[in-house]
Order: sequence, then structure tokens, then C-alpha cells
Amino acid sequence: MSAVRELLQRLGLHGLDRRIKRSLGIRKHGVIHPPYGPEAQRGIDAVDDVARYGAIALAVARLQKEGIEGEFAEVGVYKGELSQFLASIAPERRLHLFDTFSGFAETDAESRQEALGDTRFRDTSVEGVRQRLGSLAARVSFHAGWFPDTATELGEERFAFVMLDLDKYKPTLAGLQLFYPRLVRGGYLFLHDYNSPESNHGVSRALHEFLADKPELPVELPDRCGSVVLRKL
Repeated sequence: MSAVRELLQRLGLHGLDRRIKRSLGIRKHGVIHPPYGPEAQRGIDAVDDVARYGAIALAVARLQKEGIEGEFAEVGVYKGELSQFLASIAPERRLHLFDTFSGFAETDAESRQEALGDTRFRDTSVEGVRQRLGSLAARVSFHAGWFPDTATELGEERFAFVMLDLDKYKPTLAGLQLFYPRLVRGGYLFLHDYNSPESNHGVSRALHEFLADKPELPVELPDRCGSVVLRKL
């Protein structure tokens, strides 16, 4: 965190510049002629990770334009910021949300030290995310518990969009193994934290291992945590 941002946060003014820009109609996103609508633009302007949300909005707009059918999934939800964005820009799609809603499971770690030391993402709940979604929750399915065990709740669903935000090697690999076969041709699969060094580069290790015999290649995004995106061939 920059010194200026830290000072603003201490003074209770964090996000003030964002609110001023929004009130003046100033956009952070640089697309002059975006193919997505005003709902997506408002969502992009409301977040700090503009590159990732902009890329997601472009992907969803492409799915709509090409008439590619399929449901949406987000694995690793936390408090539902991205969930709300996805549900708002594609309200006609069923959105599946997978999370423990209680932080990382010890079985996700690759060492005992990692398992004991990682206490992030515990301050969330299904009810909190549901409240955040409001009326949008009508087309959202919650799969609470340890992933991939919660995937047994799925039937024959096929997916056009999948976001994997699992941080660690083992659950990321499990997510790829589960969703890649269910991803329709032309569907998008995003992975958050690909360029993050956390968990010994767990996300990138899992992805490169999985793609060793696949035709798709990862395209890196200049977002805050180094996401990548694949499009199913």
C-alpha cells in the first residue's frame, strides 16, 4: 500500500478519489468504444482492479455476441465483489459460487507450516454474499464447503465462463481438472494470481502442469495480481 493510500485510509478517506471521479463521470477504464453496456462500465469504475474486470466484461460481451451458451462459475468467492459484477452483467446466466466461506482448508496446503499459518479469507459467509447480491441471488447457486467435494452437487451443467481464484496448487489443479472438460468451445477460463509468488507459485505450477497436453495457451493480463485467461478451442 502506498503512503498516500495508507494515510487516506487512516483518515477514513480511502476511496474518496474514486467517488469524486465517479460523481464527475470520469472513467478509469480506457476503452473508447466498449462492446459492453453501462452496467459493466459502472462495475469497472467501482473497483481498483480495472484491468481484470475490464477483461472479464470483454469476455462476457464476446460470449453474448457469439451466442455461446453455458453457465458461469466462480471458485474462490470471498465476499462476493466479483460475484456481484458477474451476476449484474449476465443476469440471464446461472452463476455457481464455490467457497468454504470459512477460509482455506488445511488439506489445500502443501506443508504443515503453510496449513497452520494461512488464516486469510475467514471473514465471510454465504448469507453475507447473498445479501450483497440482493435480487441477483435468484439465479445464483451456492456450493459451500471444501472444493472439489462440493462439485458433486453439479449435474450435467456446461460452462461458458469460469473464474478460478484458489491461490494454491492443489485446489487450482482440481479446478482445472473439473471445469476444463465442462467448458464449452469458445468458453473462457480465468485464473487469478498466476503471477503471484504466494504458495510457491502454486497457481502457475498447477496451470502449466495441466496444460502440458492441451492446445490452449495462457494469455497474461496486466491486472493487480497477474491473472491469465484461456479460451477453449
